[in-house]
Amino acid sequence: MDQLYVEIEISTQKAETKIYTSVSSFMAFYVLRYLNEPKNIQVNFVSNKIEGGRIALRSSQLQLHRELTEQNITCREAASLSAIRDLRLPIYAKNGNTYIAGACAVCRELIGRQSNVELSKLLGFKNSCLLAPAEASIWTRFCEVDVVQAVSCLLEGQELTSVPLEVVRFEKHMNEPVRMHNIYKQARDQANQIDTNGPKIKRKERVVIDCSTPKEDLLIEHRFAEGVSFTIADLILYPLMKIIFQHCDHMLQYFPLTSTWLSEIDSFDGNCSRILQELIISAKVEKRTKVLSIPDCQANSLYKADPKRYKPRNRIYTSQEEVDLALAKLEQLGIKFSSNSEHSYGQEVINWQEIEPSHEKSSALPEKRLERKRKQLENMANAVISLAQPGDRIVDFCSGTGHLAILLALQLPDCIIIVLENKAFSLSQAQKRAAELKLTNCVFYQCNIDYFVGQFDIGTSLHACGTATDIVLQQCQRVRARFVCCPCCYGSLQPMPHISYPLSKQFQKVLTFNDYLYIAHAADQAHDLGTKNCKPEITAQGLKCMCIVDTDRKLQAEEAGYKMVILTRLKPEQCTPKNHLLVGRYENV
Repeated sequence: MDQLYVEIEISTQKAETKIYTSVSSFMAFYVLRYLNEPKNIQVNFVSNKIEGGRIALRSSQLQLHRELTEQNITCREAASLSAIRDLRLPIYAKNGNTYIAGACAVCRELIGRQSNVELSKLLGFKNSCLLAPAEASIWTRFCEVDVVQAVSCLLEGQELTSVPLEVVRFEKHMNEPVRMHNIYKQARDQANQIDTNGPKIKRKERVVIDCSTPKEDLLIEHRFAEGVSFTIADLILYPLMKIIFQHCDHMLQYFPLTSTWLSEIDSFDGNCSRILQELIISAKVEKRTKVLSIPDCQANSLYKADPKRYKPRNRIYTSQEEVDLALAKLEQLGIKFSSNSEHSYGQEVINWQEIEPSHEKSSALPEKRLERKRKQLENMANAVISLAQPGDRIVDFCSGTGHLAILLALQLPDCIIIVLENKAFSLSQAQKRAAELKLTNCVFYQCNIDYFVGQFDIGTSLHACGTATDIVLQQCQRVRARFVCCPCCYGSLQPMPHISYPLSKQFQKVLTFNDYLYIAHAADQAHDLGTKNCKPEITAQGLKCMCIVDTDRKLQAEEAGYKMVILTRLKPEQCTPKNHLLVGRYENV
């Protein structure tokens, strides 16, 4: 049976017991209740001190009043449930070794595991609604992070001076053109008013709408959050928006599209409102007569492509003058930037056919590229093996289909290998390969890097894109874990709330953020010298800029207390243009 783990906090005051949950866990509660609490999923309540805003639950509706003692899990330290310690709640567990974190992914899994065809429609066209992880999708991040944070702040009792920005963003989203995958079919059906129970329209009389028509000219408006169909996005956002307007109800009149959307859901499916009332104890909110200010933001669809996402064709190029000025500033530090090192991890050649015959088939790569990929994996695996000790927990961040993780599991049978990947399909491929090889020392986590909060001994990543490498290094520094990282996509570095550039204090003395980006963009011009269109002088500069960015990473690790940090290269260097390797130990050996 599948397991759902959600967090609760039990508070007893004046002989009265109250039960609270976090906003993210409430999303899972709400979807589960909407599904009529399916029998194939067991709910486990994890007793925890909830950080941030919390929602008061009606325990009678959740059958907590009698079962709490038996189902309440105080297992943050329980070895048998390491995933509960490793991941942010809520968590969905299946197949004995697979754990999913992230509210949207958990809610999708709750729906996807049901056999009801009507319920499966909640996942949208081709089951793609909220499929992309929050790290890659503005829309998923809005539903899973932004609105959750807004609700949490309100529940914490923060004084309101303005309407939460997320409400404004959603209102403007609802005014944008619909961007459904099958929008032209919807437009044709609407234009021809196709009724499956009525007479068929003759072909000559049908309105023709082809794909050359701009989407903005199609007469389709938002009825629901993603267009004309009620989806999991509506199911998740409805209770959260209701809670927001509980705290600023007099402001709803200023958001007509959001108000219409809420009414549309109430008329479409009355269960949404009923379940919300049954689940939560409404907070006592002081009535406000003062009109709150309304923040401004750009009018954008929330499920368009993220302009900050790395795309080679849209790469930001900088002038040579900007790069030269930034490089000149670095000369003040007197640092010799080089990735030359006597350390090499490419000497140990692995017999791939003997240990993993499925690698060639599952990678689906041409022979020459497959050979280069195997050289990359050999370097990474040998470096990890040189650091590993029996019993270590090793996390392969951004694991993809698990090539490195599975190689480590084969080579280090006495270690636990955590395969961490945020894409469900990629992780499923890794699971299939691990099952074929009968590996028993792998655990699979489907989640963003930031949702991993556990302890581990070694962290590794092969070509984690841009800022993802720095998040991995930050994770390692958090627990003083050893690390082996091969960075990639320097030009896609972007600041995040917990990551800012430059990274090291030394670089911060002489470089601004823009200076750093100029250098990072130039680093992506480190093309293979053997390519047809290679310009040696540009490639040489790119290689130098790669060294600069990775030296900044090395210095930051040393400032964090790491006593031995090596910046070297994969061998042979031609196995990939992005061939730098960062290896670090916290302890001095």
